[in-house]
Amino acid sequence: MKESKADGIAAYYDNLSRFLDLAHRVGRGGGASQGATHRFLAGTTGEKNLENAAPERLDRLILEAAIAAGLPAEPRVLDAGCGLGGTIFRWRERVGGFYDGLTLSPQQVHRAEAEAVRRGVAECCHFHLRSYHAPVSGSYNAVIAIESLAHSADPTAAIANLATALVPCGLLLIVDDMPDANAEGGMLAAFKTHWRCPVLADAASYRAAIVAAGLKPLREEDLTNRLRPRPLYWLKVLIAVFGLARRVAPTRGLRDVFDAMIGGFLLEALYRMGGMHYRLIVALKPAADNTL
Repeated sequence: MKESKADGIAAYYDNLSRFLDLAHRVGRGGGASQGATHRFLAGTTGEKNLENAAPERLDRLILEAAIAAGLPAEPRVLDAGCGLGGTIFRWRERVGGFYDGLTLSPQQVHRAEAEAVRRGVAECCHFHLRSYHAPVSGSYNAVIAIESLAHSADPTAAIANLATALVPCGLLLIVDDMPDANAEGGMLAAFKTHWRCPVLADAASYRAAIVAAGLKPLREEDLTNRLRPRPLYWLKVLIAVFGLARRVAPTRGLRDVFDAMIGGFLLEALYRMGGMHYRLIVALKPAADNTL
């Protein structure tokens, strides 16, 4: 089913996308300039510009994990929570194939479709105003969910739904923020509120949901040490200052933008305090004659 209007999380995404678009026009905007607002990862030993974190590194890492797990040439791929389409465009440039992206934001669909036309890939890269909880039509060699299942009210149901879209030997690749048992409760609750994360599953919950969906876990990697959060003292200052600004913001759109920024600062603080992990999980849909 399609979303008929921006509402709730959809409006939040729309308002943030408008802000990022404006910021990009004046020379700012972070990952929006690369078609993604995912985490920026620092490099590893042997890479050039080791500390120059960038979203391209995350997309490359996930794609390399998919290839290592058996992603075929010219794959059919579903991006559940595609945002502005950056991951899709980078995968398409590297391995070809056909792509569908799902998002609840009309703004993101509009911008991703325009970018697909600009790149000349509109025939193989499509974007849909649709929830990843809605029944999925089509069969895919890979489904990717990058920092999107954190916003699901029922991640277990979302994973089960996405698993139905995989062909035998298809891959599910999840990258997300997963809280640790020692996460400071008040800070975690505030982060979930500001970033519209009703559940925020931990790693154990993801593993259980993957197995319950009939998939076989293949790989798990903790990417936390490749993040570069700011010093905790300055994060607390930023949280306080932007919190005051949010209280006097006159419109819903501005409050959503401040929520996104405050949530980002809170997330960095949780990482600084060891209460959050950034993990990649890869799972396989077994062939019909295989069992888990």
